[in-house]
Amino acid sequence: MKTIYNALDRFLLSWKFIVWMIVLQFILFPVATKGFQWESVGNLVFYTLEHAFIQNMYPYAWIFQILAIVMLSLLAFRKDRVSRWFMLYAGCCYVLYAIVQNVAMTDKYGFSMVTVNVVMMLLLAFLWLREVWRGSSRFTFCNLNWKTVWMIPVAFFCLWWPMDMVHGAIPDYSLVYLFTGGSAMAFCPMTPIFLTLLVLSKEDIDLTLLRVTAVVGFIVGCYNMGNFAADAGIYLGFYHLPLVGISFYALLISKRKNKS
Repeated sequence: MKTIYNALDRFLLSWKFIVWMIVLQFILFPVATKGFQWESVGNLVFYTLEHAFIQNMYPYAWIFQILAIVMLSLLAFRKDRVSRWFMLYAGCCYVLYAIVQNVAMTDKYGFSMVTVNVVMMLLLAFLWLREVWRGSSRFTFCNLNWKTVWMIPVAFFCLWWPMDMVHGAIPDYSLVYLFTGGSAMAFCPMTPIFLTLLVLSKEDIDLTLLRVTAVVGFIVGCYNMGNFAADAGIYLGFYHLPLVGISFYALLISKRKNKS
């Protein structure tokens, strides 16, 4: 088993993994049980994302927000003592994101799924949950310094995510969204938070976990930059800049850690 994990880590840390991730974007097509047409694959992806299960979950968003605040608070005060519990929480979050954000049941397409997103997010779930079993990663915040402290307010913004997602993704800077918003249910706001925690504890964090989370975050973030091309989604484009920026920064950090 250890040999298998070592081989997996070598692959995930190599340039081959980056190539495979790029290739997957072109070969893992979305699926649908009815109305699927090759010439409208793009429409299927957007339709699935717009009608995913998460759209019906916003009335329950406060549960996920409170859970996220509790877990982050415990981690801030207990640090490595609750590291495994937080790894478990993050792993379960990525399972949640894979399902509720990329799977839909609609009259138009029946059961539909954005396959590549599901695969990438489940890969992250596996790596985070693997750390629960291995116990090799601990949150110690030993890397908190002037080079990394800027990530904390950005992560807070992501948790706050001051936007009215119910009435058309309109900016709304009410602090109530910190407790009732939908950021804790979504990949794009929470991944910068998870990456911030990993970077702040980089010396005690598994390199594979840091690298792969950064790679997937950067890929998904680049997709979301397409929101700038639509007037209705320009604010979503701005709000997704932390995902692109922190993911890229974490990727650079992981390269430096690998060399050291």
